[in-house]
Amino acid sequence: MGNVIGLFIDYENVHYGLVNQYRFKPTVSNLISAILSEVGKSGNILIKKAYADWEKPEFLGVQAALKRAGVEPAYTLSKKTRSGVETTWKDSADAVLLLDAQQTLYERLDIDEFVLVTGDRAALDLVHRLTSRGKTVRICALESALAQELTDSVNGQVISIEKLLGIEPVVSGRPLDAVSLYDGGKPVWSKIVSMLDSLERKMAFVACSVAKSRYGFTQEILTVGQSMGALEIVYIANPKNPDRPTAAVKLKRDCALVAESLALGTKTGSGHA
Repeated sequence: MGNVIGLFIDYENVHYGLVNQYRFKPTVSNLISAILSEVGKSGNILIKKAYADWEKPEFLGVQAALKRAGVEPAYTLSKKTRSGVETTWKDSADAVLLLDAQQTLYERLDIDEFVLVTGDRAALDLVHRLTSRGKTVRICALESALAQELTDSVNGQVISIEKLLGIEPVVSGRPLDAVSLYDGGKPVWSKIVSMLDSLERKMAFVACSVAKSRYGFTQEILTVGQSMGALEIVYIANPKNPDRPTAAVKLKRDCALVAESLALGTKTGSGHA
């Protein structure tokens, strides 16, 4: 008979991950049908919800396509006004999804398996709550944007979106497009901020050596970023070699440039300046 399943899709997370990581935008029907087909192998999907700010122009027509596939589009407001200034809340879809899934845990005792389509570390607490109540939990996410803690929390029960769509995943250790952080020989700070924001979401810390070897950062970016107040270099204790702490790079999120770049990336779904 199989499990009774609740499926919760952070559509923004998947959409922007595919666009930013792979420059790939699948049709809604292909993406959703692939997810439903794979998730449905373990039982009956009773709840099917997808979350995004559907007012964004890049999501035009997505709600109708979701409804045709039997998935309920749940609206998440991403714009907020503070002191008369309108800004964008980057993680609105993720936050609403987590609250909705937690409410389902307490109100729908018939749901015995939860599938969360997100790779963000923010889902970790929810996963622990679900498993502590005896629920089966699986994560469906882009391998390139999946926090290791999430993989560990579900004992490796991860559905790869790349494999569902026939995309070759970004392999750990293989450099990404190193020149993508530059345009005309100059650093593009909106791209740099977007990249580091993504890395900070899936890593406990971003070692400077890893940022350089795998993700296209250069010493120029680190040095200039510090002088601009956009980046900070911190030192993480190394238990294997206490005399040689690991240098790590962090976003200074109170910097105006960083805040503006993150807001721009949320609005456009791209890292372009």
